[in-house]
Amino acid sequence: MKKRNLSAMRDQYLGRPAAVLGGGPSLVADLHKVPSDTILIAVNYHAFYHCRPHFMVYNDQPESDPLLLDRVQNTGAVRVSSDPSSDVVFDVNIWTGFYSSNTAAWFALWLGCEPVILCGMDCYQGPVKYCHPSDRDVPTHHYPLDHHLRPWLEDGRNLLPHVERLRVASGPLTSIFPVYAS
Repeated sequence: MKKRNLSAMRDQYLGRPAAVLGGGPSLVADLHKVPSDTILIAVNYHAFYHCRPHFMVYNDQPESDPLLLDRVQNTGAVRVSSDPSSDVVFDVNIWTGFYSSNTAAWFALWLGCEPVILCGMDCYQGPVKYCHPSDRDVPTHHYPLDHHLRPWLEDGRNLLPHVERLRVASGPLTSIFPVYAS
């Protein structure tokens, strides 16, 4: 696949809904809320357990996680990352935030999508952390809620293009952004 410049993708899906698919346990229920013509944007590999995303956004180096590496090497989705494995070249300034979900939200808004619905964004709260079986459901691996909300509060509201298009399907981010009404 020939690499695409991010600058050329601006407003490519103007007015079309997008769902940014996090890895939290609410993802399955949240997916049922989005319209059928929604552009699906996976954050890392988690959503692939439940659907076939159009795009896959990741900030981490694929070699740092065997599951991420496998999905990067074996995906049918367009890979979006600053990593050389990406199908998209970041030739514009982009807000990557602290999490891949921050980058994915920015990307969906850059594409012109409306609304952009954050799904499966449980911010590692509760006893189950992921929407799929994981050996990472150990509470000591996760920070308090305010740590996960901070990038959205401090930078997201100011650095996301057209933040007014952003909605949240469920979870803690509903305290920051409007709730999506399906």
